[in-house]
Amino acid sequence: MIATSNNRFFPVTNEIEVILNARSGSQRAHEMQETIERVLRESGRSFGLSIAQGESISALAEEKAATDCSLLVAGGGDGTICAVAEAALKSGKTLGVLPLGTFNYFARNLAIPLDLEKAVGVLLNGQAVRASVLELDGRLVLNTASIGIHPAALLRRRKLYRRWGRSRLNTYLSVLLTVFRPPPRLRVRLAGDAGGVTYETALVMICSNAFEMEGFGLAGKECLEAGQFALYVAPKAHRAKMFRLGLRVVVRKLRPGIDYEVICASDVTIESLRQRRLRAAIDGELERVQSPIRIRVAPKELRVLAPATDGS
Repeated sequence: MIATSNNRFFPVTNEIEVILNARSGSQRAHEMQETIERVLRESGRSFGLSIAQGESISALAEEKAATDCSLLVAGGGDGTICAVAEAALKSGKTLGVLPLGTFNYFARNLAIPLDLEKAVGVLLNGQAVRASVLELDGRLVLNTASIGIHPAALLRRRKLYRRWGRSRLNTYLSVLLTVFRPPPRLRVRLAGDAGGVTYETALVMICSNAFEMEGFGLAGKECLEAGQFALYVAPKAHRAKMFRLGLRVVVRKLRPGIDYEVICASDVTIESLRQRRLRAAIDGELERVQSPIRIRVAPKELRVLAPATDGS
């Protein structure tokens, strides 16, 4: 981990603490760091900037959240933002977002600009809004959590990224390559306020991000409007049908009631009836989770800086 600050000689309490996820020493990381430092320095606000990778991001976020800073900033993709947001939520800090990932669903949902300099401007001139987030077995989820074929596609995507680099083309290619294989067979019991039901399925996914729903043509916005999340369950299918489903994912033509069932919920337990340890995709990151899994709307909302609206 490389950590830098605008004051290298005297320990100070910074008003803004920025945590940037980038490959240490890379040219792109250096350019991003220069842009962030220049804009913040010109503002006259006190700040610190740290660069970290992997598991060190969460530890660093907790360390910075324990200071007297008023704004904790995450620079990276949704996985990085989630790690820093968890520390911000626990400490009562306001979260700032610099969207530097491939899809940036969380930032897009809040209309935060993808241009780095403009996003830094939001840190200085934005307004605090409250964002509803999810809790999975006590940990924060910003956008989505899933088990089944989606984590399998993410694993394939990771291999393609290592070989060919990050791109949306490789993302969609990973979906098609995954559905060529026999689909995962999950037997799960979903239990909530309305009782329990058992499914044979290839995918269970939770989503609380309206932008992501719209991007993939998914139903379920009425769930968010009711203060809940959307739970998607794909039907059990053979390989040919899964391939056609994969094509519809790529062209964003999924059909509610046919390709998936959508359920509005605020608190649900997912129990795997075949295996206890499952690979899960949580905000774009692969993890192992232990069945049963409880997902609920977090009791506390996250305070985030978003672009100021007219009249604010």
